[in-house]
Amino acid sequence: MDRLPESLLDPHAYPHPTGAVELVETHISWVFLAGSYAYKIKKPVDLGFLDFSTLEKRWKCCKEELRLNRRLCRGIYLDVVPVVRREGRLHIGREGETADYAVKMVRFDRTQELDRMLRSGRLEQALVEHLASKVAAFHTSLDPLPPSTPYGTADTILTPMLENFSHLEPAATDAGEGALVEQLRTWTLKRHRELVAVFARRKAAGCIRRCHGDLHTGNMVLVDEEVEVFDCIEFSRLLSCIDVASDAAFLFMDLLHAERKDLAWCFLNRWMMETGDYDAMRVVRFYTLYRAMVRAKVRAIRYSQETGEARKLALQEHRSYIGFAGRCIEDEQPYLLITTGLSGSGKTTHAAALATTLGAVHVRSDVERKRLRGLKPLESSRELPESIYTTEMSRATYNRLLEAAEAALSGGYPVIADAAFLSKKDREEFTQLAASLGCPCRILAYEAPDEVLMERVRLRSERHSDASEAGEAVLLDQYARREGFSDKEELLLLKISTAGRMDPEAEGRLVTASLH
Repeated sequence: MDRLPESLLDPHAYPHPTGAVELVETHISWVFLAGSYAYKIKKPVDLGFLDFSTLEKRWKCCKEELRLNRRLCRGIYLDVVPVVRREGRLHIGREGETADYAVKMVRFDRTQELDRMLRSGRLEQALVEHLASKVAAFHTSLDPLPPSTPYGTADTILTPMLENFSHLEPAATDAGEGALVEQLRTWTLKRHRELVAVFARRKAAGCIRRCHGDLHTGNMVLVDEEVEVFDCIEFSRLLSCIDVASDAAFLFMDLLHAERKDLAWCFLNRWMMETGDYDAMRVVRFYTLYRAMVRAKVRAIRYSQETGEARKLALQEHRSYIGFAGRCIEDEQPYLLITTGLSGSGKTTHAAALATTLGAVHVRSDVERKRLRGLKPLESSRELPESIYTTEMSRATYNRLLEAAEAALSGGYPVIADAAFLSKKDREEFTQLAASLGCPCRILAYEAPDEVLMERVRLRSERHSDASEAGEAVLLDQYARREGFSDKEELLLLKISTAGRMDPEAEGRLVTASLH
């Protein structure tokens, strides 16, 4: 096939009215925007990690692209149609010699692509939370791959990571990145060795699934108030049969790279709340670096294909990802924050805002308590044969929070454990965990006047809009059970009044200052 099928820029090449035809080119495809439709044609290239070098291979990948993308994007992907050659020109879906195949899609408003919304400051937290829930539902709907498959083993995980490094030339040389790239390779190999047992455990737990594989904002668009996630990886099981944590880490990386730490942590915390997969934090940093290197590789390939200003832009973007990857491997001290306070004291509202401000894992007792009984956060427990607020359930809930905190701290990330923590014993388990891992710990004591607490829990019970079901009776019981702070705890204590207006930035500065 021609290197650039220029005849498809002709409106007469299509079986429907088009107006002017636009071309969008990537390192592996041409996309023709023609009237109400878009036609995606795969370039006849073999890049090692993908092979579109023959017509049959491109046809099979087109069929797979249609099938797999309909999992997250049912409204856009329509059909696979032939690209035919007739009288020396190419046409879509008419009689003639089949020269290639195109994936036919509904054309969407490109100003609503999430990467553009991100750059222009239009991507808001509520939409990111909605997207996180959609991704979490997608991941949990996928069948785990059988243990007998090679996907998700330590060796299989490492293969594409090392291949990324082999595709960085000539961009890395021209950018003078040799030393940093070698440092990134060394870190990847070292961290991979350290995580071998974790990889095996996650594979055994069913975390390896046929995922999207290319989950970043450039492959997402807002259509009729719904985020459509398109352009998954269909050409390589090695790159798509992966840990769900690797899939989620791509969008996490993308938002961090855009310097939107708040949105990145909003996404990751909502994804973990929905999936319950806090163990993923053991591997998130490893996969975040990998995803940055995927983007650096893609920009390096474009750099080798382009000329002029497009070539300069590709190099600039390549550098930004390599620089981001370098920051990923800088040593940072994780820390543990535990909340304490009566129901209605504002613990969760403050903890959630603080998590996005500081960039921390937020794990919440009300959610995990319900998860232990098979309930979703907003599902009522009233139909269950016994209360979820028993001593046994509370013990199991705190154990669950302890496991999540240990996973995140071990992965190098700060944690906010959000629970009442009314007993010294419960608080001591968490402070001991932090000490055993060499992490600083602080106790955030949230306080409000009694009448404010009672009014908050009353309103919450009436609205049924929160995971907590602690009403007035639970609050009164908490008054009787709460235990004072020991002298040792007083050294870790930060008292925060929630009666007034919340200021997450000021609260974040207070916490940060106390840690140093």
